Amino acid sequence: MDDRTKLVESLGKKIDRVLDENRRLRSEALGLTTERDRLLRQKREAENRIRLLEKRIRTLETAGGFLTSRTDRRTARLRVNRLLREIDGCIALMNK
Repeated sequence: MDDRTKLVESLGKKIDRVLDENRRLRSEALGLTTERDRLLRQKREAENRIRLLEKRIRTLETAGGFLTSRTDRRTARLRVNRLLREIDGCIALMNK
């Protein structure tokens, strides 16, 4: 074999290694993309759950405020009044 043949064979082997590595990396990238999408879905579900639980906490705090001490009742009334003002503001915007 002459030097050119060896060079061509060497280049062919290097090309094969690069192609194999490319296939492996593409497969890994696909797996990582799938995992990322799964984690994003989990994150969205967790955020939605947090929002629902926070809303429930606020509702329970408001409801509980009517059943407890005078100070807590006052806080609950203030909260209800604030919510009513927000609702009135929304209605006013809708009527414009």
